[in-house]
Amino acid sequence: MRGSAECRPYRKTSCAQAEEVSDATRPGPVSQGQGQGQEQRANWFELFFDLVFVATLYVMAHELRGDPSPADFGAFLILFFPAWWGWVNLMMTVNVFGPANPRALAMLVAAVPGFGLMAAASPEGLGDRAWAYALGAAWVRLVHLPLWWGRTHRGEALLPWWQPLLYGLLPAALWAASAAVPGAGRFVLWAVAVGLEILLLTAGGGLSGAFGAMSAGHLVERVGLFVVIALGESVLTTVTTLADSFTPASGTAALAGFATITVLAGDYYLRGSPGAARVLDLAERTRAAGAIRDSVMYLPFLLLSGIAVLAAALGTAVTEPLHTLPPGALWALCGGLLAFHTANAALSLRFGDRPRALLSWYPLCPVLDFGVLYPAGLVLPAWATVAVAALLIGGHLWLTSRPRRQRRH
Repeated sequence: MRGSAECRPYRKTSCAQAEEVSDATRPGPVSQGQGQGQEQRANWFELFFDLVFVATLYVMAHELRGDPSPADFGAFLILFFPAWWGWVNLMMTVNVFGPANPRALAMLVAAVPGFGLMAAASPEGLGDRAWAYALGAAWVRLVHLPLWWGRTHRGEALLPWWQPLLYGLLPAALWAASAAVPGAGRFVLWAVAVGLEILLLTAGGGLSGAFGAMSAGHLVERVGLFVVIALGESVLTTVTTLADSFTPASGTAALAGFATITVLAGDYYLRGSPGAARVLDLAERTRAAGAIRDSVMYLPFLLLSGIAVLAAALGTAVTEPLHTLPPGALWALCGGLLAFHTANAALSLRFGDRPRALLSWYPLCPVLDFGVLYPAGLVLPAWATVAVAALLIGGHLWLTSRPRRQRRH
């Protein structure tokens, strides 16, 4: 919510400047429920859809509990990225067509079974259930096609007719065809489908032509709410694990895990969300597609992957609090924290912060995560390792945010 509030004054500026834009350079017509200069807000149905997708994320990350191997981490990233890309495509479609548009809401309803199938197939998503995962991915990419295709038939089409087909229908066909292809050929088709989407979006042949009609406040709010839900799901994972391992030591580990997640939430909303409002509003006014792409597609993927991997490590610590964390879980704890901080740093740079500003906090992150926390985890019991993590990142956030708080006063 905070990200959207940060955008409000900028939205007024954008509206004023929009009056000066010539008819030739104005974005295409907007659909029912959205108008130029009209601030959008995420509605309850979008929140419900985000809850469904966060459940998909944590089902995929469940295999990282215990002592995950490098192959387990790789499988998680491979399976999560196509799902994440599908969610972002749907989010941007709702943004352009308007959250109040009944057809956009129907699209979200239609996408839920596809994400459910991808999640249910993920435990064997690179094995016996790969065909089911592929069909789910195809379905998720197909559901937004009718909205974009309908826009091409209007007098002032937002996109030429071939773009929705190339960006929506072709990747969906590749995913669906891969379900029938055995062996490594299936994964080649997956790589081609994902690579095609990335290439088209980067080159402007996908849905990026619609970026000029997007609401920055809505994008900031949706991504921010998704991060909140993911952090909340991390707490839920910790609590449900505690319910199965109800001991004083497990309770201590769960409390330390809750403190860790709380500090990360504060870190994101101090460093990430305010900058998102600035850059997305600027991108909206200048139609800088690259800034929107990076801010809502690529970098949040790293951020959310870090949160999910960290949550798996916290669950392992609550299950076996009196033993040292297994090597894979310790890597998940330290690597998840570093991925989170790295994504926040990259977002800050993308949001226009000077590299010098990052020098005040980011260089300490890898030192604390792998120079201090990792060696501590080799000798300390799991509950103590998580407690050290909470103290390190909490102290780091407090020390490095003090100058910023003082400048505000």
